[in-house]
Amino acid sequence: MVEDMQGKEIEESNDPLAAEIRDTDIVFDCPHCGKNLVIDYRGAGLQINCSDCGESVLVPIPEGMELHDLDLDVGEVLKQLFATRKNFQKAELEIQSLKARLVQLKEALTVMQEVVAEGLK
Repeated sequence: MVEDMQGKEIEESNDPLAAEIRDTDIVFDCPHCGKNLVIDYRGAGLQINCSDCGESVLVPIPEGMELHDLDLDVGEVLKQLFATRKNFQKAELEIQSLKARLVQLKEALTVMQEVVAEGLK
């Protein structure tokens, strides 16, 4: 097993369609338990938890790479911000819809319980 950028385990296999280690991935071992970990290069310098032992691990910065190499230009940051806001708004609308559906289901359950109670009398 190896990990993706969020520290989630990815099962290794001989299947070419399975998760592959890319040239841009950082491959390193947990200093606490020795588990082999893989993370996207954008994870360089982040603190993650090992999926095996749960200990906090600092993702190494590859030789020749500087943290400022990961900095995005303002346009890219704004693009990501707008996409995040749009996704957040969609999620809020979905939550409202689900809450309304929950109210409907609770009302239907109450009616059904009343009908059952009347039938048992």
